[in-house]
Amino acid sequence: MGKLILPVLAGAGWVYFVTPFWLRSIMAGCLGWLLYALKVRRSVVLQNLELAYPSDSPEQRSLRDEICRTSYSHLGALALEILMLFGPMKKFVERFAELRGLEHWIEAKRAGKGVIVLSSHVGNWEVMAATGAVQAGIDIMMVTKHLKPEWLHRGVERGRLRCGVRATYEPRTVRDILAHLKNNGTIGFVLDQYAGPPVGVRVPVFGVPVSTTTAVAALVKRTGAVVLPVLNYRDTRGRFVVEIRPPAAWLESRDSSYELAANTAAYAAQLEKDIYAHPDQWLWIHRRFKGDLSPLRPGEWSEGRARK
Repeated sequence: MGKLILPVLAGAGWVYFVTPFWLRSIMAGCLGWLLYALKVRRSVVLQNLELAYPSDSPEQRSLRDEICRTSYSHLGALALEILMLFGPMKKFVERFAELRGLEHWIEAKRAGKGVIVLSSHVGNWEVMAATGAVQAGIDIMMVTKHLKPEWLHRGVERGRLRCGVRATYEPRTVRDILAHLKNNGTIGFVLDQYAGPPVGVRVPVFGVPVSTTTAVAALVKRTGAVVLPVLNYRDTRGRFVVEIRPPAAWLESRDSSYELAANTAAYAAQLEKDIYAHPDQWLWIHRRFKGDLSPLRPGEWSEGRARK
């Protein structure tokens, strides 16, 4: 089946690439309208928006409605852009992406401990990774999931490799990450996802304590890797901007469990700012808020893990 479908997907990716920006916007808008009309995960989007913008004022209700509608247009654009992995993604990021802050990555590499680029689901993570690899030779290894069906996974994998992007998946994730960091490589980590016990710790996101993986903080503690927050977003001209920020400071504590939680909270706070800066381009359909959402208990971060 993959032999039949992948060429079609590649063709669609090439069509999207050669289409003028104004027509790409219409295509994305139409696909987004269809997803909106079909109410694809609409309840999840509305729940997330009510947590992020909790006021019941007319202005906040209007803002939530606007972000809900525009976020589906973003979903349409996201789906069409990802199709380019099967064909012209490398050409796309060469022509339609701008990389900023490369000097921060160059300086971080000089430390020789490896680099972790930390991002969220704002913008397009595939475009972000490809931009760094294609435009600057960043030796990125993405931490992601093995896709199903297998033919789709292999097609996406080939597209990433054409751009110079590697990826790692369970059950090899930890081994691959440690080996890559040991070789002073760069790991790409998206942190704005739910991660339940025992790998998560509850930290505030939109003011709500929600379980978030401590993996990045644990890796920094173990390896000394430098964490560089990265933001990517689509501008009004349809071009992508990828911004590499200065290194995130490490918050020290004698309590190791508290230390991991405090740094995870700091990472989440940075990503939250990015979401508020570009709310129409975040993945509001993601079920971010699950499990125990009650207020933090005194001393909870010293316990080292989230409750079920």
